[in-house]
Amino acid sequence: MTIPTSTPNSSVPIDFYDGSYSAPTGTGLFGEGWDANNIIIQGTNNHISDSRRCTIINGSSNTIEGRYNTHVIGDGGNIQFDNAFYVACTNGLYCDGDVVAYYASDSRLKDGITPISGCLEKINKIDAVEFNWNNNQEIYSGHDIGLIAQQIQEIAPEIVTERKNGYLAVKYEKMVPILVGAIQDQQSIINEMRAEIDELKLKISH
Repeated sequence: MTIPTSTPNSSVPIDFYDGSYSAPTGTGLFGEGWDANNIIIQGTNNHISDSRRCTIINGSSNTIEGRYNTHVIGDGGNIQFDNAFYVACTNGLYCDGDVVAYYASDSRLKDGITPISGCLEKINKIDAVEFNWNNNQEIYSGHDIGLIAQQIQEIAPEIVTERKNGYLAVKYEKMVPILVGAIQDQQSIINEMRAEIDELKLKISH
């Protein structure tokens, strides 16, 4: 298959290598005639079905079914969402420039909102550490600072995950609410101490 270019009688080759593409006409998922504009470039056993505007680039055993505008680079995984981009590369994503993103946080998206209890106590259970990266991983080297995933798992298991290689990873940005709560807890203690000091000063002055 080829993609036309702006130059007459020329095109860019697209290799559907050892993959499969199945988008039957008439599916009711996206309406008549919507099973189109999908691309598979290289890979093994790749498969796109009942989907539109989806892409698979390389990888093994990728499967996209019933998705819209979903794109995968590398091996397939738990592909669940429309309008999503999956980078299935276990050693990370590298960008020379900044990565600018905003996280969903609107109160209208959340149910059962309650303050986090015991934030200061939670923070006191984890250590701020410096360390040297070892050879059990390939991404980092040299001296670094951070936290320990096993300790965070004890206080906030919902922000720790186990990767396919068995090692733990942390959503570091999710530590912010706990840190805010710890500052508020600490400020409450300071306010109580100030009130006690003011009371003692008043007694002494009389």
